Amino acid sequence: MGTYDSEIVLRDVVDTIRGWCERSGNTLNDHGKRDFVGWVGTVCGWAPEGTGPALLAALNDPAGPYELASPQVELLPDATQRAEEVRAAVAALDGDGTDDDRRVAAAMTLIGSLPRSYHVRKTPWEIALSEIWERARQLLAAQPVTVRQALFDAWAVPGQDSDALYGLLRSLRSGGGLTGAGWLDRLGGEAWLGFGRWSTSLVTFTRESLQTEYLAGRSHPAALATWRRTRIERSYSNMGDEDAAMWPTVNVGEKWADRAVADIEAMSEERRSRWQALLAHCLLGADKARPTAAWQKSARALLDAVGVDEFTDRLDDWLPLVGLPRSLPLRMTTCCSGHLAEFPPRLADRHNVGVLWGLLWMRAMCPPSEETLRSLGHIAERAARKVPGHGPSSPKLANVAVAVLVDTEHPAALAQLARLASRLTYKSTLRIVEKGLTKHAEALGIGREDVEEMALPGFGLPLADKLGDCSYEVEVRGLDAAVVWRNSDGKVVKAPPAQVRKDHGEELKELKATVADIGATLTGTRDRLEGLLRRDRAWTVEQWRERFLDHPLARTLARRLIWTVDGVACCWGGDALRTVDDTVFEPAGDATVRLWHPVDDPAAVLAWRDFLARHTITQPFKQAHREQYLLTDAERATGTYSNRFAAHIVRQHRLIALLSRRGWSHVRHRNDGASYQDPWLALPDWELRAVLHIAGIEDQGDDLMFDTMGTDRLVFLRDERTPVPLEEVPAVVLSEVMRDVDLFVAAAGVGNDPNWYDGGPQGRYRDYWSQNSFGDLSPTARTRREVLAELIPRLAIGSRCTFTDRFLEVRGDLHTYRIHCGSGNILIAPDDRYLCIIPDSAKAKEPEMFLPFEGDNRLAEIISKALLLAADKKIKDPVILHQL
Repeated sequence: MGTYDSEIVLRDVVDTIRGWCERSGNTLNDHGKRDFVGWVGTVCGWAPEGTGPALLAALNDPAGPYELASPQVELLPDATQRAEEVRAAVAALDGDGTDDDRRVAAAMTLIGSLPRSYHVRKTPWEIALSEIWERARQLLAAQPVTVRQALFDAWAVPGQDSDALYGLLRSLRSGGGLTGAGWLDRLGGEAWLGFGRWSTSLVTFTRESLQTEYLAGRSHPAALATWRRTRIERSYSNMGDEDAAMWPTVNVGEKWADRAVADIEAMSEERRSRWQALLAHCLLGADKARPTAAWQKSARALLDAVGVDEFTDRLDDWLPLVGLPRSLPLRMTTCCSGHLAEFPPRLADRHNVGVLWGLLWMRAMCPPSEETLRSLGHIAERAARKVPGHGPSSPKLANVAVAVLVDTEHPAALAQLARLASRLTYKSTLRIVEKGLTKHAEALGIGREDVEEMALPGFGLPLADKLGDCSYEVEVRGLDAAVVWRNSDGKVVKAPPAQVRKDHGEELKELKATVADIGATLTGTRDRLEGLLRRDRAWTVEQWRERFLDHPLARTLARRLIWTVDGVACCWGGDALRTVDDTVFEPAGDATVRLWHPVDDPAAVLAWRDFLARHTITQPFKQAHREQYLLTDAERATGTYSNRFAAHIVRQHRLIALLSRRGWSHVRHRNDGASYQDPWLALPDWELRAVLHIAGIEDQGDDLMFDTMGTDRLVFLRDERTPVPLEEVPAVVLSEVMRDVDLFVAAAGVGNDPNWYDGGPQGRYRDYWSQNSFGDLSPTARTRREVLAELIPRLAIGSRCTFTDRFLEVRGDLHTYRIHCGSGNILIAPDDRYLCIIPDSAKAKEPEMFLPFEGDNRLAEIISKALLLAADKKIKDPVILHQL
C-alpha cells in the first residue's frame, strides 16, 4: 500500500530508537518503549499483504539486516504481538465477511494503536505514518453505516483530547446515513461546543441533527441549550439561525426556565402555542436597551392572547427562581481540548437573559405588584453579583431589572431602588439606580436622599397574624428578622405544624420572602445611616420622626443611635427621648436634627457609653464607641498628605471587597505596565475627594492580577487634582476617612491573616506579619480592648483572664495564652510560641451577653477563642491539639 517502502521505513524506525538507546546509556524510558512497540507494530501491521510477516521474521532474526540494541530486543515479543493485532484488524475492516461487532472492535484496535501523525513529514517514518492515517480514514469511510454509527458514538464524546478526531469523524460522516441522537444526548452537559478543532467540524452536523430530531418530535432540550450558547459564545460562520423556532424557547438547566417549560408543556395545545409565540417575541428586541414602540405593540397583542392575569400569575411564579444556582451542571473548556472546568452554577445563561429581557418589559406593561417588584430587586442583586473569574453574573439582566423598576410608578419600586442603592457595587447598574432615584426626586421636587428615605418600606410592622391553628409574629432582632410561632395553646414552637405548611404553603412562602427582605433592608439602611456620619445631612424634626424615629422599620435602628437636635445630644431610652443624664427631652418643632459624632463632642463620649450600658442599648454600628482619628504632628508637618497607614501589605481581592462595601471607587490593578487610578472616595458635601495611593507588589502569575498591594499616602483633593492641607479638612471627615483606611489595612492586611504566619511566599513577609499580628494596637483595636475589659469579667472565665497593654491573657489548664486584641492571633506563654487557630475552629459557644455595638466580628472571635482556650483540656480539634 502507499508509495513508501516498508523495509526502508522499518529500518528508519529501528535506527531512530537505537539512537535513543545509545544516547541514554543503552536504556529506554517508558515513552521510548511505547514508541518502539507502536511504531514497529504500525509499520509491520500495515505493510502490503504478505510482506508484514517477512519484515517481522527479519527483525527477530539475530543475523538479520536490522541491528537492534538490547532494549529493543527485549521488546520484540510485544512489537510482534502488536503487529499481528494491527494486521488482523486491517483484514477485518477490509474483508467482506466480517460482522458489524468485529468491525467495530477492529476499528477501535486499529485507531487505538495508531501513533499520532506529524505535521512536518521529513523522515521515511513520518511520511509513511501520514499515508497510513489516510488509509485508515478510507477504511472507516467504507464501513457499513451501522459500524460507522457505533464508532461515531464512541469517539464523538465531549472532553476528548485528540487532534486525530477531526479527520476520523469526517471520514465516518462522509458515507452519510449517521444520526445525531446519541451525539445530542452527550452534548447536553456542555456549556458550548469548544472541545478542540474536531468539534468545529460537527457544527453543521449538530444543527442538522437538532432539526431532524425536532421535526421527528424527539426533544433534546439540553443539547439545544448547548447549541444556543455556542452561537452566542463561539462565532462559527456556519451556525445558521434555525434554532430560534425550536421548542423549548428557553434553555433548560436554570430553575426558572425549567419551571416555565414544565408549566407550558402541561397546557393545552392552543394555550401552549400562544405562550410559545410570546416567548419567541421576547428575543426579538433583546439586543436593545429598551423596547421599541413596534415591539411593545406586538407584545400587547401577544399578552392579550395569553391573558394578562395568566401572564402575571405565571411570571410572578418564575421570577423568584431567576439567579438561583443551575439545576443542570455544565462543563466548559478553559483553554484547549482536554482542559475542562465546571461552568459556574450562578453564571447566567446569556440566551435566557435575552428571553428575560422581553418577559420583564412585558411585565412592566401589566399592573405592578409588590411581589413582582421584590423579585426584580432580587434579580438585579443576583445578576450584578460577581462570579469568581467571570465578573458579574449578567450585567445586562441586572440593568434591565433596574430599568423596569425605574419605569414603574409604585412605592415598592422606589423602595427596591433605594435598597439597591446601598447594596449594589457594580458601577453600570448602580448608575441606572442613581439616575432612577434622581428622576423620581425631580418629579417630586425633592432631593434624591429624601426619596431614598421616604421610600423605605415598613413591611407592615408590627407584623402578626394567624395561619390555621398557629399564630406568628415577626420580630426584628438587631439586623435580622425572625418569625416566632405559637401553637393553639400559645406555646412557642420552632415551626408551624405540617398541616399548616400544607394548607398555607403560599402564605408561608410570602412570609419567608418578607422576612428575608426585612433583613436585607435593615442591613442596607444601617450601612446608609453609618455613611451619613461623614456627610453633612440634616432633617427637620418632622422629617426625622416620620423617616426614622417613628418609622416601623427604621426605628429599630434609629432608636439605638445618638442624635443632636439643635446641638442637644439625645437618644431613645426606655419610652422617650433622653439626654445623656436621662432627662426626658422634647425637641422643638423648628429644630434641626443631625447624627451625633464623637469627634464633635469628645468630652461626652464616656457618659454616652454609660448611658448605653444603663439602658442595655446595642448600637447598630459603633457610634459612642467610635474611634476618633485626630490630626497628628507628623501630618501637620507633611501638610497635604498622611503616611499614617502607608507601607502596609494587603491582599487586593480583600481590599476590593472592602472598598466596595464602604462606597469607595476602585479598579483592579494588573502587573501589565498600565497606569491605574488609585481608590478614591467622593465627599460631595465638602467638595472633596479622598485618594489612597497603592502600588502592586506580586501578581498571581496566570492573569497578572496583583495579589498583594502596598499602601502609600492618603490625600484629600479639591477639583479632583488640588491637594488640600489636612488642617483644612473637617475633623469629622478626616476621622471617618482615616477610619475607613484603618479598616482596609486591618481587614485586608496579611498581618491579620493567621494563614500568613509563615511569612507568605518564601517567607518574605514574616517580620511584617509578626509586627502587625502582635504589635501596638490601632485605634480600632484599642476600642476593642476597652470593650473586652468590660465584658470578660462578667463571664464564667473572668477569673482566668487578665489584660496587658496589647493582649488578653487566658489561663488554661495546659498553658497560658496571649490573644492580641487587634489581630486576634495567639501566643503561648512563656516562650511566645505561635498558636494558629482559624476562626472557624474556635467552636466554643458564645454566652448570651450585652454588647454595646454590632458589626465587630473580631470582638466575637476573640471572646470565642478565650472561651475555647480557658477549657483547653476539652479541645478535640486535632490541628489545635497537635500545636498544644
